[in-house]
Amino acid sequence: MENFTDITNKIIDNLEGGYYHPLMLADGRVNDKRYASSGETMFGIDRLTGGNINYTTAGINFWNIIDSLNARYTWKWNYKGGNLEKELKNLTAQMIQPVYNTLSNFYLSPKAKKIVESDARLLFHFIYACWNGAGWFKKFADIINLAVQNGITNNDKLWNVAINSRLQSSNSLINQGGEKIDKLFARKTKTWIPYVLIIIVLFIVFSVLTYFLLKNKYLIF
Repeated sequence: MENFTDITNKIIDNLEGGYYHPLMLADGRVNDKRYASSGETMFGIDRLTGGNINYTTAGINFWNIIDSLNARYTWKWNYKGGNLEKELKNLTAQMIQPVYNTLSNFYLSPKAKKIVESDARLLFHFIYACWNGAGWFKKFADIINLAVQNGITNNDKLWNVAINSRLQSSNSLINQGGEKIDKLFARKTKTWIPYVLIIIVLFIVFSVLTYFLLKNKYLIF
């Protein structure tokens, strides 16, 4: 399996924000009224509605650090903890990993789980599903299980199935998250293409210039 903490960090960096507290709306640190229904959150973990993960050892340490820094009164919106960011991210991974282990063992077939944990993209998809909620995890797992059952075991093909389950969702938040994930991994896998094109163009230009230089010097016809 890919390093769980590394993937969790990538999820936080690309899909989840830093700190928010309802007091920020009241005192003017945040002016966006869309936050009116949001509770206290950090890295996408909701202190009130986040469930049992907040009461694990990692969860208690996570929120104790935030409280010890008087975050609700002193931090700016989206602040990620400064020199404590890494520790807070590690604690987030410790909160999320047992959730992933439980949901993946329960909802993914053994064969599908083995494939998922062999591919960083698929694992990212399902670790992020822990943020989305158990219902979404089950829905995504059902789709992958069916694909594997139907003989689709190639990682790239399964990735297309997985990302399409997000991109084609009627839920706007799932859909938007899918677009970000798709771009994140597309950038990773396609960055070599521009360099190949540049090399081809340079080769053509060099060949043409060489031809004309030799023709002018040696009167090649």
